[in-house]
This record gives sequence, C-alpha cells and structure tokens, in this order.
Amino acid sequence: MPELPEVEVTRMGLAPSVEGRRIEDVRIRTPRLRSPLAGLREHLCGRIVERLERRGKYLIWRCRDECACTGFLVTHLGMSGRWRIWPLPAPEPGPHDHVDLVFSDCLVRLTDARRFGDMRWFDDDPGRHPPLNALGPEPLDAALTPGAFARRLRAHRAPVKEVLMAGRVIAGCGNIYACESLFEAGIHPARAASRISEARCERLLAAVRAVLERAIAAGGSTLRDFHGVSGENGYFALEAGVYGREGRPCPRCGAPIARIVQAGRSTYYCPHCQR
Repeated sequence: MPELPEVEVTRMGLAPSVEGRRIEDVRIRTPRLRSPLAGLREHLCGRIVERLERRGKYLIWRCRDECACTGFLVTHLGMSGRWRIWPLPAPEPGPHDHVDLVFSDCLVRLTDARRFGDMRWFDDDPGRHPPLNALGPEPLDAALTPGAFARRLRAHRAPVKEVLMAGRVIAGCGNIYACESLFEAGIHPARAASRISEARCERLLAAVRAVLERAIAAGGSTLRDFHGVSGENGYFALEAGVYGREGRPCPRCGAPIARIVQAGRSTYYCPHCQR
C-alpha cells in the first residue's frame, strides 16, 4: 500500500506539471472506486489547480474556479493506485486506467488494479471532515515535539506497531515504515505503547522521521504496484533493515529476522535488537 513517502513522491512529481494549470477535461471510465465518481467531472472541468498538498497518505488538489471559489479533490491510492503523467497524445487507456485529468499539453492518469483507491470532492476544507479529521499530526512537522508525541503514544495500550499504523498518533506511517522505524529505535513491535518510556518515545519519533525522509529521497518503495509519475521505481525497499527479510541475518547483530502478524499485516523485527 502506498504510504506517506510514496504519496509525497507523487505530489512532488505531479506539482510542476499541474500547479497553476487549468483542467481542460476529465475522463472517467469506471462508476466508482471506494466512493462513487459521479459528479467529479462537473466539479473539476475548467478549474485551476492552485496547489497540491499532502495529508498523511492523502493527496489534496486545491482548485479554484473562474469566480475564485476554492474546492478540494482528495485522492487516496488505496492498495495499488498510482498517478502517471503522459504528454499528449497519451497512450490508449488500459483496463485498470480509471481516470484522466487532461491539461492543455498532458494528462495525469490514475491507474488502480484493485480499485481500493478513492477520489472525493469537498467544497470546503477537507480537514474538517472524515477521513482527514481523524488523522494525527504529520510526523515530519516540526511542530510535533517529542513530548507531545510521547503523550499521544503512551495514551494507548495496544501494541506500538498497531498504534503507529492506525494514523491517530501520527499520520501516514504504514506497515513498511513502522517496521523500519521500530527496528531503528530498538523497540519490539508488540510492546504496549503505554509501556514505552518518554526517552524511548523520543528515540522512536527521531527514527520515524529519519526513515520517512530516507524513503522520500529514495523515491518510496516499489513492492508490486507503486511507481513514480514518470513510471520510475522507488528503491527504499532495497535499503530495508528488517521489512521482507524473514530468516535473513539482522544487519546489526546477525540474528535471524522474525515475522509475526499484527492486525492482519506482516511485521518484521529482530528478536535480539528490539525489546
């Protein structure tokens, strides 16, 4: 599933081609993804994309019309979604190419083989509405202090890995990056969040930030479906210390990497280094 780094890489890749540009046409080839797509063409055609923003794993298209009225397209890549830029004339769409946003000289195409992605229109600030209003702070936001992070994390009794992934303590830290952050911080993924000391919480926040920043610099992680907006792979998975490395030696101590299942997702960790 695309996580914060993949969405940020997508945002940075799309922004130069769409910000300040008018959407000339919208081509929709499926009635729904997670939400119905009816009405999106009417909302988007003729609007100018003022700015692309990101909130957690959501990409937010801030748009204005000829009357300077602002609206917001909120998109989520689901399990297998990706946006790609094509110069015009673009290739003919394939069976999993569901939406094109057409500009004067290019289009951006949403491809989603599993159709778990989402596109919704909001007439006002989407941060005031579900699902964005349930998200925690951005992990890379300097306003999130170690003390505030510790208070939020330690308020939960669930395993720390599950708390990180839930998105209410911090936004956008999914499975890959939660595994890697806990490994860097030396924290066992099944440890109750409420039982982590403030000092270790501070270490964990630093690890989350370092891991996410490295992943963005590496173009995200390509496991199966994710690619950048020009079709390029993300290479962070090649640098992973524990994720996907069950049975292989820990890069720190040499012990075999273990795997457990938490909340239906595979968790990878080092039983020797993480306590």
